[in-house]
Order: sequence, then C-alpha cells, then structure tokens
Amino acid sequence: MHDRLDDASVGTARSGARQYLEDSSSELVVPIEVDIILVGFSGDGGYGYKLQPDRLLNLLATHLQWYCPYSWETEEELGVCMHVNFQVVSNEEDPEVGTLLHRLEAHLKANMKQSHAAYDETIATGQRKYFTVEASEVEPLLNEFMEHLYETQGGDTAGDGTAQDAGLGGATGTGSVVVGSSKKGRAGRPDVWHRHNAIFVLNPSKVRINPETAAEVAAAHHPPDFIRMWQEGKYEDAKLSDEEAGYIYRYQYNGVGETAIWHSSKNYMVVDLSAGPSTYGPLVSQGGAVTPQALPSIKDTYQQLLDQLKAVPNQQTVREFARQAAEHGLVTLLAGRLAALLAAGTKAAFVPDMASQHIEQAKTVLVPLVVLSDHPVTADESIAQTQENYYGINVTHVEAALAHLLSEGQEGVVITTFHELHKHKQLAAALHKATRSHSESVVDVAAARDYKGTDMGIHSHSHTYIDPDVLMQEIEMSADMLTHGLVTVAHTMGKEAEHHIAQLRHEGTRVVPVFVLALQNHPEDVVLSNRELMAADHDNVVVLQLRHGSKWGGPDEFFTGHMANGRRVVLDGAKSTRHVIAGLAQALTGVTPPYQHFESSLDKLEVDWRWAAGATPFGPYSNYEGVSEIMQNAARRNVLLAHVGAALRQLQQQLDALDAFVAHHFKGPWAGAGLGDSGRHWLDTVASTRHGYNSTLNKEVVYQLESSLSNISTMVEELAMEMFTHDFKAADDIVGNRLLPAVAALCTELDQQLDAAEEVMQCCHMGSTNMISQALLTMLACAGGAGVFFALVGIALCARMARRKAVKLTGLPTYGLPMYSGKLGTWSL
Repeated sequence: MHDRLDDASVGTARSGARQYLEDSSSELVVPIEVDIILVGFSGDGGYGYKLQPDRLLNLLATHLQWYCPYSWETEEELGVCMHVNFQVVSNEEDPEVGTLLHRLEAHLKANMKQSHAAYDETIATGQRKYFTVEASEVEPLLNEFMEHLYETQGGDTAGDGTAQDAGLGGATGTGSVVVGSSKKGRAGRPDVWHRHNAIFVLNPSKVRINPETAAEVAAAHHPPDFIRMWQEGKYEDAKLSDEEAGYIYRYQYNGVGETAIWHSSKNYMVVDLSAGPSTYGPLVSQGGAVTPQALPSIKDTYQQLLDQLKAVPNQQTVREFARQAAEHGLVTLLAGRLAALLAAGTKAAFVPDMASQHIEQAKTVLVPLVVLSDHPVTADESIAQTQENYYGINVTHVEAALAHLLSEGQEGVVITTFHELHKHKQLAAALHKATRSHSESVVDVAAARDYKGTDMGIHSHSHTYIDPDVLMQEIEMSADMLTHGLVTVAHTMGKEAEHHIAQLRHEGTRVVPVFVLALQNHPEDVVLSNRELMAADHDNVVVLQLRHGSKWGGPDEFFTGHMANGRRVVLDGAKSTRHVIAGLAQALTGVTPPYQHFESSLDKLEVDWRWAAGATPFGPYSNYEGVSEIMQNAARRNVLLAHVGAALRQLQQQLDALDAFVAHHFKGPWAGAGLGDSGRHWLDTVASTRHGYNSTLNKEVVYQLESSLSNISTMVEELAMEMFTHDFKAADDIVGNRLLPAVAALCTELDQQLDAAEEVMQCCHMGSTNMISQALLTMLACAGGAGVFFALVGIALCARMARRKAVKLTGLPTYGLPMYSGKLGTWSL
C-alpha cells in the first residue's frame, strides 16, 4: 500500500510542478499523507463493531482527495492545492493495534475522574454519572504506538550495514524519489514518526473501562452480535443500552474542555466514538456549534437499524435477507459518517487556510512585548514581576513558542516593557473610540434558571466589545513611539542613528510588536468583536487582558460567551500567554485557528467548534501555552509556500510576457511569408545570419534557458516531496540555496532576451522602406524566428502560449528575503 501511495505522490508532485509552470491558471500541487488508525474496530471494541478498512478508505477518497486552502487576506485560493492520500491502519495490518486497545482501556479505567453535569444536561441525557479523562496523560500511550508503527519494525539494511529504502526521499536505482516506503521501520531515524500526520479513531468498550466495575468482570465482558440476536429472536433494547454502562465520559486537555475530539501536542488528532455525547458552542450564534449528532454514534446506528428490523415479518428467508442487508447498512452508515468527520478534521488540522500570503522571512525576529495598563501598578508589584509571570505572561513559554515557529537559522528575541495607558492619550482615545456596545436576543437556559426560575424564553444579552480594526490602526501609528527604546537597545547594529521599525524591516529584521491591554476599569464583559481576546495582522498583535476581579481581590474570571454541556465557559482573563502565542503564530506565519475556515460558497469565514479543543492556543476550549507539531508544520509550510509561490508567479509573469510577444509578432502571417512547419527551421532562421541581421539569439542560449526551466521544475517537485515528509530543513535548503536564486537568474535572463528581441523587431520594422515584398518576407522570417526562439524556451512548459490566463501576483517585499541576499542580486518580487 505504501509503495502505491509513494508512486502516486511522486507522480502528483512531478506533474503538478510541470503544469504549474506551464499554465499560470493552475495551482502548485503538494501531496500530503494522512494515516487513519482504527483502534477497537475489529470486533474487539465497543459493541463488538467491525469496520472494513478498505470500505472506509474508499469513502475517504470520495470525501476529500484535493483541497485548495484559502488566503483570508485576499479571500482567494492560495494557488497551492493539497493532494490528500489517506491510509487506514487497523488490527488486521498491525496486531499491535489490539495491544494498544487493551492498554488504552486499562488507562481510561484507572484515570477517570468523576465530574458533575449541569442540571439541564442531566435532564436531557438521563444520565447521573459523568467522568472526565485528562487527554495529555493519554498522549504517551499513543506516542509509543506511533513510534512502533513508523520506526521499530526495522528497515532493511544492505550488506555493508547501510539502511536501504529508508523512505525519506532517497534516490533509487531508477532515479525516482521514494517517500514513506512499505517498510515502516526507519533504522537510525528516531524522528521519523513525527513526520507523519495521523488521526486516531478510538472505540473502547464502555463496559470494560467503567471505573465502578470490578476488573475481573470488566475483562470477561464480550459484546454480543446484536443483528444475529435479532435473527434468533433474542434481541431486547435493554441489551443495547447495557453497552453504554450507565455513564458518560469526556476528555479535558490541561483541565479545560469536555469533548470527544482533541488535538495532541504532537502531529496527530484523536476521535473517540465511545466518549460523549458533548454539546458546546457560542451562546448567541449556533453556527458551528457541536451537538450530540456532530459525531457518528455506533449505538445510534445499531438502534436505527434494529428499530427498522422490528417490522420484518417472521419468515426465515426474509429475515436472513434482512440480516444481510442490516449488516451491510451497519458498516455503510457509520463508515460514511465517519469518513465525512475525518475529511473535515483533515482540512482543519493538516491542510488549513492561511491568514495572509504576505509572510516575511527575516534572519532576526524582534518581538517587543508591550503591556499597557489602564490602572496604576505599585512599585512592589513592578518589582515582583518575573520571567515566568510578567504581568500575567509567561515570557519563557512565549520564547519557546517563537523558537518553534521560526525556521533553523532564524533568531527570535522577546523584550518586555510596561506603560500606563493614561500616559499615551492617543492610544487611550483610540481604545475608547473602538469600544462598542451590542445587545442580542438568545435562549439562555442558565440565565432562565438563575433569574426567572423555570422560564426558558428569549432573554436579552448585552456585551461590550472592541473593534480590532480601529484599534489596530491607531496602534500601528504609535508602534514606533511605544517600542522605540526597546528596539534601539535590542538591535545592536553599530550605528548611532535611531532604529525605527520600518528601517529595521528594510534592513532585514522583522519587528512584530505585541500590545497587551491590561484592562481593569472597562466593563467586565469586554471582548473583541470576534468574541476573542486576540487580534493580529501582518505587523501587530493586540491581546486583551481582563483584570476586573483583581480590583476587588477576587479571581479574574470572565464569561467567554460560550456554553459547554449546559454550563457557561469561564476562563481566567489575567492569563494571556496562550493568546500572545496565538497572535504571533498568525502574524509571523499565517497560521489560522483550527476551527475556522473560509467558505467560498458563502464568501465568509465559517466555524466548526468540533476542532477547538486540545493542544492549540486558539479558542475558548483550550488551555495550551505552546506550539504543537501540527501547528509547527503548518507554520513552516506557510512560510515556504508564500515565498516559493511569489517567486514562481514572478516567473509566470515573465512567461506571460513572452506569450504576449509571440502573440503579437507571430500571429497570422506565417503562411503569407511562405515559411514551413518545422520549429527547428525557425530556430535556424534566428540563429543563422541568412536574414542579414546580427542577432544574439542562438541555439546555445535557447538550450540554456530550456535547461533552466526544466531545472526549476525539478526543484519544485523536490520541494513538494520534502514538504510531504515534513523535512523542512531540506525544503528550506532547496528554496534558499537553489530555487529562489535560479528563478531570479532566469527572470533576469528572460527579461534581457525579451528586450533584445524587441529591439531586433523594431530594427526590422524600421528597415522595411525599400523593396516592400522582399522586406516583408524578411521581416516575417525574423519575426517567426524570434517567436519560435521564445516558443522553444517554454515549449515544454507552455502548450497554449497565447491562451494564458492573467493571474494576480503576490508581492514579496525585498526585506522579506535577507537570508537570500547576495544570491538574488537586484531581483525582487
């Protein structure tokens, strides 16, 4: 399976690279692999359910094979499409999956902690027992299995002890590139499993993991075959309900969230079909809210089929046919719903949108962390600030996250300062100007119970919010003033001149200020207009830090506007570390929240809160102060694709200019000139002196340019494959040391040759005053020769030259490429 997958990925990368350069309306194709690991689906998990991996694989290919992420800034496709290759791993392929199920069930049984449900949730579910599991403590089990799956089964070695077919882009005897070989073991590569995208789908038996059931009783439990029980006339609804064991369990990550889906801190996600149901989402708008039907349910699928089977007449032939149809439907119904869920999760985690294509690559990234307080701070409080708690911000965690976001060779520096907001009247006025009040009508069950007894009608919910666009505009104008001292001290350039942000950016240092507004005298429910505490653009990050409780000596808790399982989601507004990290990720690398995506059919951002929990710094259902491997890979991929896309579109612009030249001078009069059909004849006409003109266009130049284009196409192919394996160090080397310099040199050469050809054509036209017929033939021959010269430059890349579609170029600032200075010369995008 791996071999077929690798061949398909290599072919996709190769053909995509060629087509991208041939047609400016096409997209750059990057293959990506996602492994679906089924645990408890071989009849050994909950309900004894069996799922055929090939059935799920076919449905996944139907739901998601190609996906082109969007840029939120332009609301257009990135010009980069992901070719998604799914692989399903089950107990049949690797028996260790069954071992993982046993270890997982033992861990869940031993580590469930009882929790208390909201009053209305207890009524709705009919359950009285609720438990939570800390997801971060489950990660070590899954990490060990990932290590086994991709590393410890041993790679083949040659007689000299060197690893054969390591599966990481090594060259084979045929000269092709192989990625992810059929041998899962990668000898000597302990980091290989981190390069694989995976989604664990769990189905433990709730009877066996029941913390209130004796271990020997739980171990002896084996779910019955419900369909066969029905055929034998022994089925009862109570038998099906027994598999639920009378309780509900959910996952928390770092003590926050109650869900069945969560992001890990590594490069995988987890979906547990036995957990839940869970209900959570925004109080005001139900868009993207999670309901009990948001995840496929094995119990509901069984119940649906068994209810229909009750109407089947008691005839042996009919009942046998109905049994076979029910078994088929049992697999098809759940597999279809599960495939849709996994396709949505893949888009959210592994092929996300990009906030902006305008991503700079600087050798040094300077982050001035500016805390602006609307309340006075005593001298003792100022002295008490530490690296781990600088006005509610763990600077150590911010520095670590910044290091994960940057590529090798980049240096990140975080410097801190504190200002009182009233001393900056312009900013204080801007904050007041950006403050709005809004009232909405909602069905608030909690409010109804607290204030009006059993009244569950519509209630008015008012809140105060800050318009981030207005605030950003004012802050950007004041950024130099607020950060000037920090930047000057931190940036040791050996110059006496002042180092304003714009100047530093021009000289290769990226400066992204983070402004933390510590608010105590504003309304307690104040948030940004998107109901978040963070807003970021290309140049700045703004974070709200709510300290209303400190004013009275209480906790700084605030209502997020979200509900979870019948309770209001309340967070600590004084802790701003994860919001700072999320803002930096979005500003520096274009990373977007996993629960948001651009919906082209609606022409707006849509939310799906199923993917909001776990190891992500975004959103109200998280408590993670770091950068997961999923997020890190997205950041590195965004930076590479932004720069490569801009460079290749510059090359496409040059090829478009060639097409325009050919269309103008090489259109129509060929037959009238008496010229033949041989392309080599046109080259000979230009390269020889028969036309009487001293042209610099010759065969050697043509072959050199053709070779350059072919070389660039090969490098784009190699880049796609390195990103396929998450080998970003090698990808960075391709981009910085080979691809961008090659594109720059070719663009310069094409531009020079085009100018020279234009001069030749002007010469020919001006010399056609005598002997009109002969001059006309000579001019057409020259035009034809010059045209074919340029046609041969792009003949392998431009099948239909005059039909290129115009594309909107992505500008790349020159200061965004300091790591490539000295290689690009004067070329810029």
